[in-house]
Amino acid sequence: MFSLPSKETASGLFSAWHYISSALCVAAVILLALILRKKSDRLILTLTKVMAITLAALETVKITFKLIIGEGIYIDHYLPLFYCSLFIYALFMYGFCKGALQRAGSSFITGGALVSGLAFLIFPVTSLPDYPVYHFISLHSMLFHSCMMLMGIIFMSRQYALLNRSAYLHYCAFVSIPIVISLILNPIFESNLMLISVPTNLPIDIINKIFESAPFVYTVGACAMYLVLPFFASKAILAVINSVKNRKTCR
Repeated sequence: MFSLPSKETASGLFSAWHYISSALCVAAVILLALILRKKSDRLILTLTKVMAITLAALETVKITFKLIIGEGIYIDHYLPLFYCSLFIYALFMYGFCKGALQRAGSSFITGGALVSGLAFLIFPVTSLPDYPVYHFISLHSMLFHSCMMLMGIIFMSRQYALLNRSAYLHYCAFVSIPIVISLILNPIFESNLMLISVPTNLPIDIINKIFESAPFVYTVGACAMYLVLPFFASKAILAVINSVKNRKTCR
């Protein structure tokens, strides 16, 4: 469960274990979302706080593991500054803060968590290519991104953020900060924070070709994608859901 990374023992992308584990995660998320759909907002707030602390603790274990196996020389492995890592900060901001910070947290969870969590289950590039599915890193990643999907569904269905212009501005402000930090630190430490310097294990040939021919274009495109794609994809999903609800009500 805490073995060294190895391509030989790794489950790999688009393998049977990949499909099975992703399907189980999606099924668990749907079941929990149905169980929690009529629970009080106070319970959801408590869940948010508990999840924030739990995921932060698990992230600490993951960082400690990376340090023990000697990967701590890379800033990427001990500084949780990736798009999905922002979910932890957003949970703390919504659960323990008020005002603009809480609105930024809810805007990120509503506008980015569901799409990003699902995208990881489709492309678990930071775990399964290097570890077996039963490894702590893989289990942590699957749990983490399942929590993203679950909270995204809950926040979206309860309209904790309305995904309007105000929410988008809060979302952009929240996501822009780690992007700027990464743009500063990556050249200094030759790191890949926010995955904006190199497309890590990404099985999409056109993106890899763009990086090979024009790394700067890849970086600009990756930053723009974080600021646009998750939020508006979530908005589109919400519009479809509301449309279906309205049709059922009319009938």
